[in-house]
Amino acid sequence: MSLTQTAREESRPTGEVSSLDSGARTRPTVVLAGASLCIAAALLLGFVINLAVLGSLTQHRDQKVAFDALRVQLAKGTAAVSPKGVDGRLLPLGTPMAILSIPSLGVKQVVFEGTTSRVLTHGPGHQRSSVLPGQAGSSVVMARRAAFGGPFAGLPNIRKGARIQTTTGQGAATYTVVNVLEGARAATGTADLPENRLTLITAGGLPFVASGVVRVEAVLQGTPQPAPPAAIADSALPAAEAALAGDSSAWVGLVFWLQALILASVGVIWLWLRWGRRQAWVITVPVVLLLAMCAMNQAALLLPNVL
Repeated sequence: MSLTQTAREESRPTGEVSSLDSGARTRPTVVLAGASLCIAAALLLGFVINLAVLGSLTQHRDQKVAFDALRVQLAKGTAAVSPKGVDGRLLPLGTPMAILSIPSLGVKQVVFEGTTSRVLTHGPGHQRSSVLPGQAGSSVVMARRAAFGGPFAGLPNIRKGARIQTTTGQGAATYTVVNVLEGARAATGTADLPENRLTLITAGGLPFVASGVVRVEAVLQGTPQPAPPAAIADSALPAAEAALAGDSSAWVGLVFWLQALILASVGVIWLWLRWGRRQAWVITVPVVLLLAMCAMNQAALLLPNVL
């Protein structure tokens, strides 16, 4: 330090020097608060975008992949006709089981095995304690109302008499809608449902604000296909497969990704202070976005499965 600089420092009022020192000491705190608010706002916005937009894109991709695979299985006669495989074990959750079409709503979706929140991110799910569509007995299919493509977005507006078509390894079946229930009246156990019917379930209330469920009942037209023995009872189904249930197993993944995101955020702040704001964001934004998307996907699984 030169003599001139020393003289200038000594000539400053004591209060001014203290103020400058205090500002220098609080600068990292201000940066931390600002960066934290920016990250929190970005996460909230990203969570909504993930549910409404990105989730829809991934769901459409999953549907295309599953449709191509199931079409080949149907052509070869190897498509599953029971919740159990040839080895006698329950099929893995997410196995493509059927094709569901509702012409009046413009719906054509592959139905997967299971109704957990994770399965329903790919499309409609078949409740494992029920028979497959077209079989003798009561078949239950659940799907999301708004998030991840919202396959059943129009279900509350379906009219009595509308046709529902299904295709499984046993062939095609046609159902006719006979009842549309919403709210408390829709909360009926599978064991209480009539025989030879297909029941579709989704969230009631406003989109993204689940309030009860919507249940559509459709009666089978024609002779049902034989159904195998029940693979699992209603009472044996995990809680995560009930309507409006979340997937508590997602907490493990969520905690992991949040920890990684926190570490990345600390890295952003460190680079911000060391290299500058612009350089820090250019380097770390891709990493933060990737970690944030992984965390948001896990958080979405905690929400109601038919949301």
